[in-house]
Amino acid sequence: MENSEKKVLVVEDDVDLRNILVDGLSLSNYKIMQAGDGEQAVELIVDSLPDLILLDLLLPKLDGFKVLERLRQYPDKNVAQIKVVVLSNLWSDKDILRAQALKVDEYFVKANTNLEDVFNKVKIILSNTRNAQ
Repeated sequence: MENSEKKVLVVEDDVDLRNILVDGLSLSNYKIMQAGDGEQAVELIVDSLPDLILLDLLLPKLDGFKVLERLRQYPDKNVAQIKVVVLSNLWSDKDILRAQALKVDEYFVKANTNLEDVFNKVKIILSNTRNAQ
């Protein structure tokens, strides 16, 4: 599957950071969708079946943990198994372990992360993903 067929959903309430993430991911020719809150994210996930979600955890309306819980409990396994990379300001062991228990593929702490590392991890995960759809 070519990059242009891969769909990435960026879920981030900070508009400036969301734009930076979208611009950076667009360089790899992914089809990019975006959401500014958790409720909008869940709707887009179910409607669009992205290949990967780049997810903030501190979100309005529905936080990222709740988005993950809904995703992982969704009856359609194509939804429940979507790859997730977390990019959050939450850095406590408790938060990281909670996200890992919800089967995130990678967890980045914003303050300690170079965005190139995030983009590279997304590329690696998507290059290893085979769509069964």
